[in-house]
Amino acid sequence: MRRAGKIAGVMLLLAALSCATAGVAGAQQDNDHTLQAMHDEMARSKARLELQIPNSDQPVRPFYIEYRILDLEVREIVAEFGDLLSSTHRRNRFMNVSARVGSYKLDSSNFVSDDGFQGFIGPTGSVGIDRDYDSLRQDLWIATDQAFKEAVDTYSRKRGYLSSLARQSDIDDFSKAEPVRLIEPLEAPDWTNRNWEQEAREASEVMRAFSQIHESRVTYYLVYATEYLLTSEGTEIRQNRHFAGIDGGMNAVADDGVPVNHFYATYATRPANLPNVDAVRKGLNVACTELMALRSAPPAQDYTGPVLFEARAAASLLAQVLSPAINGARPPISWGVWVRAFCRPASRWWMTRV
Repeated sequence: MRRAGKIAGVMLLLAALSCATAGVAGAQQDNDHTLQAMHDEMARSKARLELQIPNSDQPVRPFYIEYRILDLEVREIVAEFGDLLSSTHRRNRFMNVSARVGSYKLDSSNFVSDDGFQGFIGPTGSVGIDRDYDSLRQDLWIATDQAFKEAVDTYSRKRGYLSSLARQSDIDDFSKAEPVRLIEPLEAPDWTNRNWEQEAREASEVMRAFSQIHESRVTYYLVYATEYLLTSEGTEIRQNRHFAGIDGGMNAVADDGVPVNHFYATYATRPANLPNVDAVRKGLNVACTELMALRSAPPAQDYTGPVLFEARAAASLLAQVLSPAINGARPPISWGVWVRAFCRPASRWWMTRV
């Protein structure tokens, strides 16, 4: 019976290991060594990362480590009055490493000392774009070491400050989460389905019909991204993102010398889903016509009272004004009175003059 129990335990361990490596194997099949480098560096950090504090019996270790990498590829096409001004294509990879010291009850996060903001985000920076295993491991190693040492310092300062308070918060600083595994197939950007430079030229030609517009720009943004996330709790994610937008800005001057401006914008989840050039020209023509009406309108008088927003402004208004006040995020713990005043709830602004 004891032998059978040992065999069953070994089988369970092998099954767990096979699940943990399945995502890495899938990533290696498309020649992407990013997750493998993140896994190996995470294992090293969990096993060996520690710091001996004077007058302390036990070395300090991080209880949570998080690696984030954003692989970003962007095309930007700019045209003006039918002429192409620029067409750029750039790719970057950004790294974000976070380490937490302490426990889920009280950790090194969400603290602002007298030296400024600390403990929100670990070291960040750019890494190589070729998905090289050795180069990425070195970058992660340096960033993890820096994030860990910053967390140790912040945790010490935070505990010192909390010890001076008569009453401390009974809400945990961090919460455990069930590990999530999502490994999507690596998606290559598709730039060839449309002639973006020609579309930008044709769209910006609309401005030529409005002689009072002295400056205008039509910009196409085409974005492909791959997000990587690995945590010491077991979460492992590789997810594709894509976004596209067209922005058109136009400036004019009223007869009394007051500058006026207007804009047109449209967005899509993929570059291929952007509206065709005819739809963009129609939208730009409407925006230019509205700008001409604004240019000819008499100056508005000073006004104090309620303001009505158009329907298309409702989502932005809620996102910028209401959401931050109800999202439940706690203000940072801080030495400084100025930070506590700045982070007071947004209710203090309701029914006040803007």
